[in-house]
Amino acid sequence: MKSWHIWDFPDNIYISLKRQAHKEFFREMFIEYGGKRAYARFLGLSQTAVKQHWRGYSKKGGRLYTQCIPLWVLKKSCKTNRLKRKIENNINLIKGSNKSNPITNPKLPIEENPELYRITAHMIADGSAPRNKVPYYSNTSKVLREQFKKDLKIFGKMRVYDSKLTIPIVYFPKILTDILSHILNVRFSFPNRLPSETFKATEECKRAFLQALFDDEGYISTGLCISMSNLKVIKQIKKLLKAIEVETNKIGIKRQKYRKNNFIINVKKKHYKRFDEKVGFSHPEKSRNLKFALKTLNRKIRTRDPYIIKEEILKYLRRKPMKTLELANNIQLSLGHCLRHLKSIEKMGDIERTGFKNKIIWYLP
Repeated sequence: MKSWHIWDFPDNIYISLKRQAHKEFFREMFIEYGGKRAYARFLGLSQTAVKQHWRGYSKKGGRLYTQCIPLWVLKKSCKTNRLKRKIENNINLIKGSNKSNPITNPKLPIEENPELYRITAHMIADGSAPRNKVPYYSNTSKVLREQFKKDLKIFGKMRVYDSKLTIPIVYFPKILTDILSHILNVRFSFPNRLPSETFKATEECKRAFLQALFDDEGYISTGLCISMSNLKVIKQIKKLLKAIEVETNKIGIKRQKYRKNNFIINVKKKHYKRFDEKVGFSHPEKSRNLKFALKTLNRKIRTRDPYIIKEEILKYLRRKPMKTLELANNIQLSLGHCLRHLKSIEKMGDIERTGFKNKIIWYLP
């Protein structure tokens, strides 16, 4: 199982050490290099800068400011495994530049696990990590947002908070996406490929990664599909599904007038059960729709009298108005088959509809 140590992180992050380890590190450096001035010369820094790192604060305008140690300083200074282990075991804070929110009591090294890959997939799909802004994950499903917040705890303590743009979002420290982007060599803004490490990961990690992608960008109506705007990403998702023995059809294209075209892959119907066992959904509604689709595929009676189907539709609509897919799931019909019956019953004047496309809701007059 792969792990990433602090020495694998980007150089431009900042570290705070526990008090005793901090003192011992600088004492060892000053002895090894013959004092503060010589150590500063080795680092290529001013003696003032080294003193600030040593004291743990800087002074400006009569005020004291906490001074963390740049990781590149530790990388350049720590030449033995003994010292590297000592430093990594005594880190109490990791942060970005300026006033960015930190990760405190970080859990190091970062281990390969399903939570790590689930977070990464969510950021590729419904996340955003602009260069100079706080990253966030957005989804209308509270279940997925809460799962995302729980997964973040594998890295340590951090400030995580909810907000809302057009849909609910979860904000968290930028230092985390900086680290993940670096160690996995992946972009979270306009992603152009999946992390290569995903293909080397355990099957459990592959499954968690795929589930998060399908939770965000997948859907099940006439088929079990996932669509994204980047063709390479879709090709790699297809490859990853094949790696866990879930077969898909050829890649399709969904042309859009005012936005970028989307590329789509459909899971083969005979592999729905395998998909459910290997990947599945955490998204409650999508999970429910997949269960209904499996029941429809496995139903024993393949044909029914149209009158019986009509009575079943009316029975459900007497309870409450429903979407086409919900009705199809309840009476175990394919979406297209159900829609044909609904339009026929509508012509008779027994039911009416409101909305359009996949937002159509059927109700009794």
